[in-house]
Amino acid sequence: MHFANLLPPSRRGLLAALMTLALVAPAQAVDKDIFGYVEDIKVMEIGWVMEAKLDTGATTSSIDAREIEPFDKDGEEWVRFKMIDRDTGTETWVERPVERKVRIKRHRGDSQTRYVVQLTFCVDKMEIEEEVSLTSREGFNFPVLVGRNHMAGRIIVDPAERFTDDPDCE
Repeated sequence: MHFANLLPPSRRGLLAALMTLALVAPAQAVDKDIFGYVEDIKVMEIGWVMEAKLDTGATTSSIDAREIEPFDKDGEEWVRFKMIDRDTGTETWVERPVERKVRIKRHRGDSQTRYVVQLTFCVDKMEIEEEVSLTSREGFNFPVLVGRNHMAGRIIVDPAERFTDDPDCE
């Protein structure tokens, strides 16, 4: 006798729906690219390749920005910040319009207000423009943290992998 026949007719439809979902859900994941928890990404606005941690626990991406200075440009709020290439020591200034400010509650309990700007990250062959919060990541292992906003619907993270592919965007 088949297992489904042991269930009352009112439950057989539910079983069929659950079995269909179990078959369909993994198939949807195939459309996404799999990357390691650490990858080289290219910040398109400056053309630099930087090491990034892909963090599914972070909502918004963040980048190592120093000497953050807000200013007014044509009646809009902009921000100027310095970026440092950790490998070469090269410094560059970047100016971007402010999208918003966000208050981040940190693990120690204190909170921090950060400027948020739009930046484009290249991961493998994908250019993804999303919001990035600006903060000093000097004490962190990686200058870029790629959050769910850059990954959602596009990337699956395999925590056993690192540096699976180089960024290849023009």
